[in-house]
Amino acid sequence: MISSLVKELKYEKAFELFRDVNRDNGFTVDCFTISTLLTACSGCFALMEGRAVHAHAIRAGFETNLSVKNALIGFYTKCGSIKDVAALLERMPVRDIITWTEMITAYMAFGYVDLAVEIFDKMPEKNCISYNALLAGFCKNGKAVEALDLFVKMVEQGLVLTDFTLTSVVNACGLLMEAELSEQIYGFVTKCGFGSNACIEAALVDMWTRCGRMADAEKMFHRWPSDKDGSIIWTSMLCGYARNGQPERAISLFHLCQSEGRVVADEVMLTSVLSVCGTLGFLEMGKQIHGLVLKTGFSSDVLVANSLINMYFKCGNINNAITTFHATPLHDIVSWNTLIAGHLLHRQGDEALAVWSRMENSSIKPDAVSFALIISAYKYTNSNSVDSCRNLFLSMKAIYEIEPTSEHYASLVGVLGYWGFLEEAEEIINRMPFEPKASVWRALLDSCRIHSNTTIGKRVAKHIISMEPQDPSTYVLVSNLYSASGRWPNAEMVREDMRGKGFQKHPSRSWIIHQNKVHSFYVRDKSHPQEKDIYSGLEILILECLKAGYVPDTSFVLHEVEEHQKKDFLFYHSAKLAATYGLLTTRHGQPIRIVKNILICGDCHSFLKYVSVVTRREIFFRDASGFHHILNGQCSCKDYW
Repeated sequence: MISSLVKELKYEKAFELFRDVNRDNGFTVDCFTISTLLTACSGCFALMEGRAVHAHAIRAGFETNLSVKNALIGFYTKCGSIKDVAALLERMPVRDIITWTEMITAYMAFGYVDLAVEIFDKMPEKNCISYNALLAGFCKNGKAVEALDLFVKMVEQGLVLTDFTLTSVVNACGLLMEAELSEQIYGFVTKCGFGSNACIEAALVDMWTRCGRMADAEKMFHRWPSDKDGSIIWTSMLCGYARNGQPERAISLFHLCQSEGRVVADEVMLTSVLSVCGTLGFLEMGKQIHGLVLKTGFSSDVLVANSLINMYFKCGNINNAITTFHATPLHDIVSWNTLIAGHLLHRQGDEALAVWSRMENSSIKPDAVSFALIISAYKYTNSNSVDSCRNLFLSMKAIYEIEPTSEHYASLVGVLGYWGFLEEAEEIINRMPFEPKASVWRALLDSCRIHSNTTIGKRVAKHIISMEPQDPSTYVLVSNLYSASGRWPNAEMVREDMRGKGFQKHPSRSWIIHQNKVHSFYVRDKSHPQEKDIYSGLEILILECLKAGYVPDTSFVLHEVEEHQKKDFLFYHSAKLAATYGLLTTRHGQPIRIVKNILICGDCHSFLKYVSVVTRREIFFRDASGFHHILNGQCSCKDYW
């Protein structure tokens, strides 16, 4: 009964049966019961229950049993630390192939790739499961080249290639995003006769979407037989649309699969579509999905719950996000990180630090992501807290035994730069114990833009361009930096260099959700069906704002043209068009909710403040930096403009 309940993911009922067994003196549990319960604890991240089962195993004399030990390694891999796992291995006098394979999985789960490889190399005996564990571990840690090398070795040695093997190698190709290599793997999989396997087919769809080959992905998706369960392949296609900047198509696909009744939404699909709702800021759709989650019984699933929290934060509904967090029976470290990230999205640094304090008091062990987030929280407190930020960064290794990575340095540099400590931030980068990634330099370059410091910005730009010569966003950042300080010839030289290399800037886009549809706008966009009404309304709005004191800031026009032309460029930015459409389509008194795919420019930010005054409307604006809550001419953000 316990085993059957665990297979059906009914973990709490399995625990209840276990408690019944303990209360009834006529029954005793055996090694199989203990191992099964540990699997249940791993499945629902039940750390306390797992420790209780471990204690019961010790009292019953089962701790030396090999199958129980192996199950404990699996449990502590999911719910504990690498120290717990290593301590178990140390106390095991007998080890088998399952033990070593579990250790490979454990080391890969904690990011210790080299140790996992070392274990694999030392194994006295290996089978295809051991190889698959290493292969999957490489993919999990982004080591696509290593995964492909291992796969070639498996083929050369004539090892059995399972569905799991081929799914992993297809995933590795997706990570590399190389179309030619993907073609070769697709041919190999087809030749092996695995083309009609649902898991592999879904992985292939995912691979095509990661390579940007949406036509191939759609072709494979549409040929899947309608009489077979297609949940996994529908999910892959949905994620592919979201990944390739087509969230509206992802939403349409979800509607289609629900209306046709061919696919029952599972936790992966629900998680994916909630992520899309969050990206779009599609609150009403997100609420509908939440209703479906409750109806289908996935509300206690920690992954789905985390996606719900994230969706509500991204849609601007802080109260629902926090309520969902507290209503979730189980929390993993991702739950806590999502809560912190949500507060950061709304620039609530003090609230994020309060969550951090609760985590510490609850004995929740933070991970590397926790530190990257909580360091960033000091952007949204005050400049007097910078010392606390420095101390927290230093405590990572000293107290928490977490080695700082480029992401942590980028967070620290971002905080220091934000508060004007540009020289210190640059010095920290130069003293890093390893080569900084471009993200660290980008954090400093963004601070140079905020403070219009072209001296440091020029040095930083050289580093980024040398590291990412093929990334057009780098050239845009540098050009914007020059433009913001009025150095037009320099800005134009950068853009000319960009054009000469065939790079194109990712277009700025703002959108509003109205009547369950995404209405998008680009700069000077005239493609909307209500274009005439929008432009007429915007002209009236501009006049009213000018009367109220709005002064167009032409320094945000990134082209050297005449002053009247600069104003023409400014007045028809995508954010202004979206705001006007929002005012035209919502009732008086209702808030306007706008989302933008990049940072809002300073002039649009100022304009929206005046819009809130002349229209007496509340405006929620989300851009790449987070939320701007504008009311009566005041904004919640502390950004420099």
